[in-house]
Amino acid sequence: MTSVEDAEYGDVSAVVDELHERATALSEEGADALGVVFPPSFMERHTDVESFEAFVEESEWSVSSRAEFAAIPEGEFDEYVADRTAFGDFEEMLGQAGEEWMARQLGL
Repeated sequence: MTSVEDAEYGDVSAVVDELHERATALSEEGADALGVVFPPSFMERHTDVESFEAFVEESEWSVSSRAEFAAIPEGEFDEYVADRTAFGDFEEMLGQAGEEWMARQLGL
């Protein structure tokens, strides 16, 4: 491998490392981090509310912590997501949000 190739792989490796660190920090922040993954621009495009916080507040569940969010029955939350968004379930919504978050982190 040439030094140019080493530099290119080094740059990619540094970006991947940085993204991993940011994702880890988000997962450690819990429920608050969902506002980062689901910014207002995403919520306005894909839902009938302006923020993820409003999306959850308008649900039947009281959520003020990561544990409370995790305790929501998956099937019921999937139905809520399907009723209030352009997505079939939360996994689909999270996947799209994750792709958009990654693109923002890469400056795309």
